[in-house]
Amino acid sequence: MATVKQNQTRKNIFSKNFRKEVLNFLTKKNYSKLFILVDDNTSKLCLPACLNVFESFNEHVVIEIPSGEQHKNLDTAKQVWKELTETNADRNAVLINLGGGVVCDLGGFAAGTYKRGINFIHIPTTLLAQVDAAYGGKQGIDFLNYKNQVGIFQNPAATFVNTEFLKTLPLEETVNGFAEVIKHGLLSGGEFWKRVTAIKKLQDVDWKKIVSDSIEIKLSVTEKDPNEKGLRKILNFGHTIGHAVESALISTGIRTLHGYCVAAGMIGELYLSLKVCGFPPKKMNKVVSFIRSHFPPIDLAGIASENLQQLMLHDKKNSYGRIQFSLLKNIGEPVINVEVKDEEISNAIKFLNKGL
Repeated sequence: MATVKQNQTRKNIFSKNFRKEVLNFLTKKNYSKLFILVDDNTSKLCLPACLNVFESFNEHVVIEIPSGEQHKNLDTAKQVWKELTETNADRNAVLINLGGGVVCDLGGFAAGTYKRGINFIHIPTTLLAQVDAAYGGKQGIDFLNYKNQVGIFQNPAATFVNTEFLKTLPLEETVNGFAEVIKHGLLSGGEFWKRVTAIKKLQDVDWKKIVSDSIEIKLSVTEKDPNEKGLRKILNFGHTIGHAVESALISTGIRTLHGYCVAAGMIGELYLSLKVCGFPPKKMNKVVSFIRSHFPPIDLAGIASENLQQLMLHDKKNSYGRIQFSLLKNIGEPVINVEVKDEEISNAIKFLNKGL
């Protein structure tokens, strides 16, 4: 189990007693009331493992929201605010987000804006949340089918990671989180990338070291650029195209997990890295093959390239109405603020569609 304290430094504290760590932290903080945010999955699969800790405190309330990216929106945030208000949450209360990326993102946003901000704690329960969503201080919701359009920068009071929760996941959720692990490997290169590419079956992985190293990679970036003014943009590799794909599918009512869209985005952006940044072609083919060995293709038939490019115009990295990508010169050599011609973006989408 890894614990990352308030300033979200790279120091991880490993413990065999997850519940004791959480209990000790909460006891020292002396919060007026505990609120535990879960979804309809974690309420059944994860909450029972923590309930004896929360029941140590007289004042605790469980708030349940529906699961899925389609519920990471203003309506669900309103539901959380309503329940906080109706159960008399004051500014000394804490919201504990027990769940995956949606619970952490939305819960952090709801807490960070309620009464101009109350404390919140992340207990990520999915691979995606443990290696990515729970770290870096970004809290937000989707708006008008655009990904993460409304949000804040605010770190949790603490983040507690227990890889035992990963045993509750169906395979598709493990695959979902593996996309961000691959991204971190491509950004960092070195020994971590070698270990990532050695993975054949996700069911056989001991995730503790992979999760810990992935957290270290992300925090090594976000602590230098907490508000995404420069370096932190490298973490968006695969996300310009990936978010456009995800938004397009959301608008058509097709449920596709975030990591699958990021994997598709990485394939498209590896192509752009080749064409614009000189990424080695043999390496590109090898990386694309590795990604495709773990991720089934996404059917984009019926979604025009022009529609995807229009969605990319809403990407947060853009400047003065121009799409800006975070790409790679090589494995371990990311570059930011790369402008790409529309024709090349269209070609990248065509490349992405190969193999459908």
